[in-house]
This record gives sequence, structure tokens and C-alpha cells, in this order.
Amino acid sequence: MGDYLSHLEEYVKNLYSRLGITSPHHIDMLKIANDLDIWVHFEDMGSMMVKYDGMYSIILNQRKSQEEQWEDFGHELCHVLKHAGNHFQMNKLFRELQEFQANQFMYHFCVPTFMLLQMELPQWRSQALATIATVFRVTKDFAEKRLEMFERRKAGIQFQKRLAYLLSDKRPKAEYEEDQPPLQVAEAKALYNIRRRG
Repeated sequence: MGDYLSHLEEYVKNLYSRLGITSPHHIDMLKIANDLDIWVHFEDMGSMMVKYDGMYSIILNQRKSQEEQWEDFGHELCHVLKHAGNHFQMNKLFRELQEFQANQFMYHFCVPTFMLLQMELPQWRSQALATIATVFRVTKDFAEKRLEMFERRKAGIQFQKRLAYLLSDKRPKAEYEEDQPPLQVAEAKALYNIRRRG
């Protein structure tokens, strides 16, 4: 799957690489903030990003667990790295887009795909969720959502690889009919005929 990283997954991988972080055990929120010249404040208020006089601060709710603070940090970090302008003065749809992007970034930053690929997750889903939650220090709900995203991504990549193979000129015609269920034979023949005509 490493060859098929999305733009966001590649961005996160490169960011961690620039920070010298290669495994989950090296992840330290305050060190990351320091290396990126971001101040972190723990207050009795909702989490947010603030830019003042060219300096960035991320405010995290002090009443939340460390796992929730890490998740919020990932969300707010996206605003620091990728978004500009006053969040409250922008168009509602644009603000919703930025929030969607920040949520996507949060999942990929807090539990990076390139690190998941290095892990051997347990086969039992409950154990895999517990492993992700423990190793990346996220909540179980967060781990569950991230594992679902990871599984969908892997299934999509397998589909892309299979389709590329079916459409490739390198595949011998005889292979279309050998040891395949009727539906796969019909699919392969149709794709072969499309390739020949196209």
C-alpha cells in the first residue's frame, strides 16, 4: 500500500519525517509543537488555534483526557499548517470545508497510515482497536473510526490493483477463462473487449 499513499497520507508522512519521527513511540505532542514553533496552552475552554502577531498557539481544553487533547491537537494543527484567515469571518461552506479537512487531517496525523502499515495488527477487531488506542494514545472511538478508514483505503487499493491488472496488456488471454467463477470470466472478457476496441 506504500506506493498508493493519498496526498494527505504522503503529507503527514513527510511532516513526521521532517520532525525525525518514524514510529509511534517517538510521538510527543509538546515536542512536535515546539519543533513547529507553536505554543500550547491548557485552559478551561474549547480547543482552538490562535494566531497573534505572527505566532501560533493551540489552546487545548484542560478538562479533557490526554488522548482527547492529542486528537484536538491534530485537528487544530491542520488549521495552523493548511488554513489561513479568520475562521469566524469566512463563508459558512468554506468554514465547513476547513473543518472537514481538519478532521481528516486529525485522523491521519494522530494515527499515521505509514505507521499503521509497519504494524502487525491482531486479527481480532477488538484487539486491533485496543492496540491502536494504546500505541497511538487515542480514544477507542477514535481508534475505531481510524481503523475503518484504514480498512476502506486498503480495500480501495486492492480494487485499483485488480482493475489495473485486468486492464493491462500484459495479462494473457488464456488467463481470462482458467479457474475463475463465471462472473469473473464475464468481467474479464468485457474488459478485454473494451481494451481491444479502445
